[in-house]
Amino acid sequence: MMTWAICVLVILPLVVIVAVSVYGSLEITKIPFLAVPYMPGDFGLQHEDVSFMSHDDLKLTGWFLPAKVPSSVTLIVLHGLGSNAGDMLLNTLCLARDETWNLFYFNFRGHADSQGRMTSLGPLELRDLESALAFIKQAKPERTRRLGIYGHSLGGAVAIVGAARHEELEAVIAESPFASTTATIGRFSRIFYGIPEFPFMSFAVILAGLRLGVSIWAFSPLREIGKIAPRTILLIHAERDLRMPYEDMQALMAAAGNPKELWVVPGADHGEPWMVSKDEFEKRLVEFFRKAFR
Repeated sequence: MMTWAICVLVILPLVVIVAVSVYGSLEITKIPFLAVPYMPGDFGLQHEDVSFMSHDDLKLTGWFLPAKVPSSVTLIVLHGLGSNAGDMLLNTLCLARDETWNLFYFNFRGHADSQGRMTSLGPLELRDLESALAFIKQAKPERTRRLGIYGHSLGGAVAIVGAARHEELEAVIAESPFASTTATIGRFSRIFYGIPEFPFMSFAVILAGLRLGVSIWAFSPLREIGKIAPRTILLIHAERDLRMPYEDMQALMAAAGNPKELWVVPGADHGEPWMVSKDEFEKRLVEFFRKAFR
């Protein structure tokens, strides 16, 4: 009887840990669905539908919006998890209507009509960006002599790591990026599911990485951001954002080299800076890139 009791006390917790960790690994890689809410034509913007292949042979889709007056500068726009290129149009219309730059939007794997079913929360999306860079530079060589990048949330984190590794990205805006994937997963599990990071999410991250064939642990904007200097970076933080807290932004700012700038948007939650402070948001985006590419 004692033996059975000991077995139950030992085995049952292990079963719970494994079950929760497996569930967690599935949640980590799941992509929330959002339909494409807008198309460039909805705003009278000329655009070209584009597609290209990822490093692992997934078809990724996007749009190229040429400047009215031919420009050698292209700005790349990256969306967040569960979002898509169309969802980024409203808060980047100011860049399109400035008519100074070309814009290149693309959908990460598994978003909109890009192929794929799972997210890696960083490492594979970074590879998607690298495939996008190779494609657009080959397809539009005269339009991509100079490159800038703006990303939101997951896209912001990818923009930071991408710029750290690709010097051709001369100017970076990252709105609500996270400092590290694993810390963010742990924080989400506590906030939204009440599940402690250890041991559950620690094992879940390992399992998710095995399913994806990548190291999720290795993706860390905090470790990479210092490599961007002396190129310029603007970090945008939503004051009420619990998903990507101010502590993350402070750490990123401390690790970044100069020139760097932080704008905290009062009263805004995650994804709300443009809605809460539209005029100031658009002014800052346009002026930042004008200064970088003058």
